[in-house]
Amino acid sequence: MKLISPYGGALVDRTISADELDRRVHDEMPSAVILKHDDIIHLRNIAVGCYSPLTGFMNEDVYQSVINDNTCAPGLNWTIPVLLHVESSTFQRTKPGQMLLLQSDQGDSIAILKVETTFSIDRDAYCKGVYGTTSTEHPGVQDLLGKPLTCLGGALSVAVERLETHRYLTSPTVTREWVENCGAETCVAFSTRNICHLGHEYLHNTALESADALSINAITGAQVKGSFLPNIIFDTYEYLLTNHYPEGRVNLNNMRLPPIYGGPKEAFLQALMMQNFGFTDFIVGRDHAGIGNFYGKYASQQIFETLTSLGIRIRAISEPRFCMVCDKITTERGCRHTGTEVRTLNGRDVRRFLLEKRYGELDNILRPELSSLLTRMLEENLVPSSLELKMRERRKLLYD
Repeated sequence: MKLISPYGGALVDRTISADELDRRVHDEMPSAVILKHDDIIHLRNIAVGCYSPLTGFMNEDVYQSVINDNTCAPGLNWTIPVLLHVESSTFQRTKPGQMLLLQSDQGDSIAILKVETTFSIDRDAYCKGVYGTTSTEHPGVQDLLGKPLTCLGGALSVAVERLETHRYLTSPTVTREWVENCGAETCVAFSTRNICHLGHEYLHNTALESADALSINAITGAQVKGSFLPNIIFDTYEYLLTNHYPEGRVNLNNMRLPPIYGGPKEAFLQALMMQNFGFTDFIVGRDHAGIGNFYGKYASQQIFETLTSLGIRIRAISEPRFCMVCDKITTERGCRHTGTEVRTLNGRDVRRFLLEKRYGELDNILRPELSSLLTRMLEENLVPSSLELKMRERRKLLYD
């Protein structure tokens, strides 16, 4: 069985051993730069090949190509800049050709950057190019306001073993092995930042009816107030995979991304990552990777009509909703009912009803046993994997 090719043709590997890193630091004695939360997510994604064909933080030419033309190389579309923002003091003392030691905020040495270019970016051009807006109501614009506009680009060598581990966090090499081992000619990828509601289950079941395997990719790293904690998301999915989904055909993966909320542009980035993971198809639904009213309902599907360099197939799905008349999950293409006859399904309502203890309103949004699990997790600190109560105290479900 031949797996889908990585984006750009080859899976990037920029990993080195911790011993090799220490040897190079001893020999070259590079200056040190402390990385922030988002930097480390990008760093790992580059190192293990999630961002193939990138081999490091983008240099000025690649950045300009992404912003102006949605490309990172001839014939290869790319939509989200992957930049290393540094303070002006670091920027001023750094020159092309120099080696820099990259450290965690705990002082651990984790990577070496060979600087190719030092450059500054225009904030408005970045925001318009990535988010389609300069409104400070957009969280991505807000995030950029807190970052320096001075950047360093260049190739990376990363001691991945020194990076923090996370639950279900693997690499494209591992996911590709899983696809191959389960003999899947077709494997559909699904991404989410939320626990599984009935609309998601509808999409999963549709995928499993038409494909050999399904990979559920929970996006973590976007530590936004009010969002579900990663462990809660993984606990609820573990319950579904253990008790309901077909054995051996469903994979659970931790997909690390910073809080981008770039709508169509982020949907494209997710799709190329899914191709690198080895999946053949990717579900793109309503307002995929969007926030608020910044993007059209199906703009994240439409971007793939103009940016066509990916090998992965896009499954553009209409929005699932619960139809009160049909008494089941439908889509706007599957039944005629509208308005008050249908109920939208989203994680935002689940979070609100849980916080306000309006548990009865979770009906027709979550399957009953999952609703019960969540309320018990909140009220009694239930651990779904064992269905045992640790302590009779509230369990934290959301970021403060």
